[in-house]
Amino acid sequence: MLEMNSKRIKTILARKLSLLITSAICASVCLCACGSESESSSFVAGNIQTKPVVRRDVAPRETIAQVGEVPSAFEEVIAEDRFRNVEAFADRLMKVETTETDGDGIKTATITMMDLYGEVLVSYEIDLEDAYGVTAVTATSDGGFLLVVGFNGNYIPGWDQIDKGFFSRIIKCDTDGEVVFNKKLENVEIGALRTCIEKDGLYYFFGEHRTPEKIKEQGEKDVFILVLDGNGNEVNRRFIGGSSFDQIIHVEKTEDGFDLEVQSQSDDGDFTGSNSGYHAVYWRVVINDGLEILKKEIVPERFPMRVRVGEKDGKALYADDEMFQDFDAGGVRAYIDYGDAYLVVSYHTTGEYEYTPAYISSIWYYSETVYSMYDRSGTLIFRASVDSSPDYSTYGNTESDL
Repeated sequence: MLEMNSKRIKTILARKLSLLITSAICASVCLCACGSESESSSFVAGNIQTKPVVRRDVAPRETIAQVGEVPSAFEEVIAEDRFRNVEAFADRLMKVETTETDGDGIKTATITMMDLYGEVLVSYEIDLEDAYGVTAVTATSDGGFLLVVGFNGNYIPGWDQIDKGFFSRIIKCDTDGEVVFNKKLENVEIGALRTCIEKDGLYYFFGEHRTPEKIKEQGEKDVFILVLDGNGNEVNRRFIGGSSFDQIIHVEKTEDGFDLEVQSQSDDGDFTGSNSGYHAVYWRVVINDGLEILKKEIVPERFPMRVRVGEKDGKALYADDEMFQDFDAGGVRAYIDYGDAYLVVSYHTTGEYEYTPAYISSIWYYSETVYSMYDRSGTLIFRASVDSSPDYSTYGNTESDL
């Protein structure tokens, strides 16, 4: 279904990009809302009195103040909000979009690589005829990119998907968007691979999966590591865990291997000594490039989920790093280095909107994308923002049917 097909591969050389993106990296972002309010009303369906939708504005906030003059090189980038939810690498930017075609239920995933000024370098598109999409995507050192997708042609929520033909697939593309390898992973659970790190010509994938024995017994997941070479051949794999649920929180590449931050509910196996009764305990696990455990220790406090926002001095930079401690323009989403200056792209909440149909209450957020450019000394050169609130008026004007 997802085999390499020339119709799925498109190289686009264009000057404008207008994609609205959702990333494996922006999943933590709250829903945004905008649109006009409608009058509340109640109505009757049969003999059942139906509750109306209740909506109210909650504590609107001011937008970020504009500073300086936007250079011409960034005028279109900011006007079109191109860098919203982008992931930044040393020389490239990457966006991931998953859309669903109206009426046919088919989802399409699009991975777009751009230069540091928003020019499209290459775009790859693939149909996903299932309930899932891209679970991991990364730029690679050869100028290409790599993505992991989940597929289940017979998806039925709540059913045992192992018996229903599901699998994961790893696709590697070169700098022109041409497929280098397209590897099907039989009986690797959908969503099992969530992080990919390239090291010494190999691709290390991290996530959660179940051993064949646990699949048969309906047991809990372990930390799962899979290693492929540049041609897509499997080099190594390893499960780390115990009898209960074990989850990888964060991975850092080291000179000789990797540091893993793990949340474990096991008190046996690799995590003997954890508390019992499904109480989560946090571990630091050190492994070498051959996936052998060199060291493991219980850590007293929970590790925060870290969000990679770019690269600085050849190393990954995260939203909670020290340089952003005093940043005043919302949550950092991307750090883009231009040599003599750097751009920080952030997400700023400007207001809240409560939508309350029967039995459901949720807060949506109005938001803006903020672009803050600094020189190398840290002096703010210019700051501009774009209203990034999607149009949720359809939801806001829909009344309960319960």
